[in-house]
Amino acid sequence: MTLDKLEIGKSAKIITVGSTGSLRQHFLDMGLIPGVEVTLQKLAPMGDPMELMVHGYELTLRLQDAAKIEISDPYVINNKVEKNVEAYNKKMHPGLGEGGKYHNHQEEHPLDKSETINFALAGNQNCGKTTLFNQLTGANQHVGNFPGVTVDQKKGKIRGKENTEVVDLPGIYSLSPYSDEEIVSRTFILSQKPKGIINIVDATNIERNLYLSLQLMELGIPMTIALNMMDEVEGNNGFINVNRMEELLGVPVVPISARKNEGVDELIEHSIHVAYYQEAPSIQDFCEESDHNGAVHRAIHGIMSLIEDHAKREGIPLRFAATKIIENDKLVIDALKLSDNELEMLEHIVKQMEEERGLDRQAAIADMRYNFIQKICKECVVKPHESKEHIRSRKIDRILTGKYTALPMFILIMGVIFFLTFGLIGNNLQSLLEKGVSLLSDTTRNAFTSWNVNPIVSSLVIDGILEGVGSVITFLPIIVILFFFLSILEDSGYMARVAFVMDKLLRKIGLSGKS
Repeated sequence: MTLDKLEIGKSAKIITVGSTGSLRQHFLDMGLIPGVEVTLQKLAPMGDPMELMVHGYELTLRLQDAAKIEISDPYVINNKVEKNVEAYNKKMHPGLGEGGKYHNHQEEHPLDKSETINFALAGNQNCGKTTLFNQLTGANQHVGNFPGVTVDQKKGKIRGKENTEVVDLPGIYSLSPYSDEEIVSRTFILSQKPKGIINIVDATNIERNLYLSLQLMELGIPMTIALNMMDEVEGNNGFINVNRMEELLGVPVVPISARKNEGVDELIEHSIHVAYYQEAPSIQDFCEESDHNGAVHRAIHGIMSLIEDHAKREGIPLRFAATKIIENDKLVIDALKLSDNELEMLEHIVKQMEEERGLDRQAAIADMRYNFIQKICKECVVKPHESKEHIRSRKIDRILTGKYTALPMFILIMGVIFFLTFGLIGNNLQSLLEKGVSLLSDTTRNAFTSWNVNPIVSSLVIDGILEGVGSVITFLPIIVILFFFLSILEDSGYMARVAFVMDKLLRKIGLSGKS
């Protein structure tokens, strides 16, 4: 059967992932790979889209996309969370900002002290990236509880650090060219070649976030991982062995709370250190020849030896280029300018790998990364209990996204906002401002008349400036109030819920739920 036929509350294993091109690659990057367990949490009030639980996080998928994914017979799973004894070692648990001890001192090539150290701030959507950017630079960029708030690049200097620059990239889930945001971020990192990467990771959703981290590590650029929301992990009896995670990843890992500005100063110090000494990640190989991904391991290294001179000539990181060739990434393949004979040899290597591994090329790479992530989580992570906030959020969801209550609540909330904006509050403030502008105009007119001011000058000031500009200013209260309510909708998370509820209806006129 296909995923769109799965019943609420039931689980199944993915057998095959259909579709083609960048959409299929996006499915795989999101964790929808053969062998993975998915659970249907709920459907939108109009029956589409569906909300799935996969790799410990919630993923929304449209039914037409879910219909392309084949699954096993459904079953009901036991929701009891087992304690990860292997990772639970409180003695190794550093506090916020106390990680980042790992440094690769073998390849130190210090930069010139006068050279500007530019960082790319990269991470998944909704992981606190813009909040961290504001803490790093002292800026006050817009922060919202809705994926995709950051749609362009924002730059700033790290506070108190000369010759530094941080670029806040759009939130992305992988470096595969699926969305405009992913293309923007990938192009910046590959073409601008930042001296360092600060990768912010949501510690409460670590499996999903580390997928991007592994791709960034393949670039060979000095990198620091900022484990954000560690206060929430600890507050809900979770635990992450940061020191062991550093050893397994080969990059400094610093636990922080961007919202509370805890651990950020230590993150800055470690990030500047690895960038100044150009300490690339010491681990970029995420599979071993001895494990079940041995075929993938051999294919990657065979391709690396074949394209090494091309990658060096075009300035593309070698390991990154090899994995992208296996994923059939046309942008990278075209950039390498390979001959027909070389392309034929590469295709032969990939076909051999697919036969040995029993998975297609894209699924094999995604599976390799997720297996490595699972190894890290097994050794380092004790998942936190469900937070009070998330329990409360699920209870609210029953009303705001419920089958019979979602649309009435939407109409009610929008009605209240419009009534307050254009009626009770906005209308009264607008009338007050209109009286103020009118009073100022009358006072000025009387003054100009008593002073015998030239009628042309008087008309310019009163009719043109005061009444002309004043008529526009009277709309200001309505605009301010409307944006105030919009910010409440965003920060409360209701905007994301509306996107989920309204997606099917808006797609009938060519739009999406986000619009």
